Amino acid sequence: DTFLIKTPINLLRNKSDKNSIMIRNSLIAIIATLMILSGNAFLTPNNPTSVGRHSKIMEKSASKTFALPSAMYAKKPVDDLTSIESRDMTKAEMLDLNAQNEEIMNMELAAMTGFSLVISIPILYLVWVAFFSE
Repeated sequence: DTFLIKTPINLLRNKSDKNSIMIRNSLIAIIATLMILSGNAFLTPNNPTSVGRHSKIMEKSASKTFALPSAMYAKKPVDDLTSIESRDMTKAEMLDLNAQNEEIMNMELAAMTGFSLVISIPILYLVWVAFFSE
């Protein structure tokens, strides 16, 4: 017990020594402070008062990184879609596509079944050893 290295984990476990109690409480206070100070990581920098002491930096960079509301609601340019040819599928094409999709789905189902069987072999072996070994 006297040969233990006093790491932070051992200090958290050892509750008899006054120094270790003080160090443990200090570690807990430091961790709690760091967690509280990192709480503004999920705030949006649009509001400069919400980012604390970095508000001047965020004020300067906010205009560069975020789009203005007027730009977000501006009229978008119309895309030219005349080069795209579209038509309805015939019944024969639909049946052919359905047959292809059914074949692919059956192959995927067989692959998933095989994979689950391969994964379950070690589990079945462990159950067999647990119940039927002496």
